[in-house]
Amino acid sequence: MSEDHLSEAEKKLFGALEREKTPPKRLEKNIVGQLQKEGLIKRSITMNNYLKWTASIAASILLFFGGMFYEQSKTNTMVEIEPTKGYMLLLHEDANFNPGDPMAMFEEYKTWMENTFERGIKITGQELKNEATIVKSNSRNEVGDQADVRTTGYFILEANSLEEAIQVAEENPHVKYGGSVEVKPYMVR
Repeated sequence: MSEDHLSEAEKKLFGALEREKTPPKRLEKNIVGQLQKEGLIKRSITMNNYLKWTASIAASILLFFGGMFYEQSKTNTMVEIEPTKGYMLLLHEDANFNPGDPMAMFEEYKTWMENTFERGIKITGQELKNEATIVKSNSRNEVGDQADVRTTGYFILEANSLEEAIQVAEENPHVKYGGSVEVKPYMVR
């Protein structure tokens, strides 16, 4: 449509219109959030998410080295677990894992380990890398940090019962930050 066919009043109204308008940020955030919620678009990795994962990794490193240092300072020997009382606590993380301040997390895990040890429950642990090699008959597949759920560490403890091991797992700060702890008893034959 050419402006030549417009009346003077119409030309004036069109002239008063803004040519470009940017929607408010909150509107964009709400629409994108709703589309993600409905599964129509996937969540992109933002710098904020990247920083959370970096903080998570840093906290895990501090946690496990601190735990190992603490355990060694207590006993100066390897922790020996009675096989009939052995349990493994596997730490899992997914998109819901939301780490806190690395130093605060370190203190929480340290306190949790100290309290567990003071209750007479032997405990040790280690952080795991975000990579693995899956070995099958005649093949190897290396996998990186691509899974929806990652196993990021473990603790081994000696408990008197499965219920006691579960109680220790429920008290683990990992759960507080949105992670999960899988409790697996040793197989004794």
